[in-house]
Amino acid sequence: MNEKYSKWSAILSIICAITIFTSYAIAPQEPEGSMVVFLKILFFTSILTGVLSLIFSYLAFKNKEAGFLKKIAPIIILLILLVFVFSFIGIVVSLGDLF
Repeated sequence: MNEKYSKWSAILSIICAITIFTSYAIAPQEPEGSMVVFLKILFFTSILTGVLSLIFSYLAFKNKEAGFLKKIAPIIILLILLVFVFSFIGIVVSLGDLF
């Protein structure tokens, strides 16, 4: 049971989801000072871990690793993108009420 890529793919995708949603959850309306730096660190960490999780997932598929862990990263990244798409649609729809 040598599933090194799929395990890291799942771990990194979970870290990606946690850091991206944490950065949006703790962000004040107008961040300033060290909060800006902290939010940038969280945001770019989420992007980096998301890309790395997809790379590890690809390597797991390429090495034909068994199990479902290799499928978790693409699913989590897709769910994160869907949340942002629905948020964007909600913003566009709410802007339509202004006109």
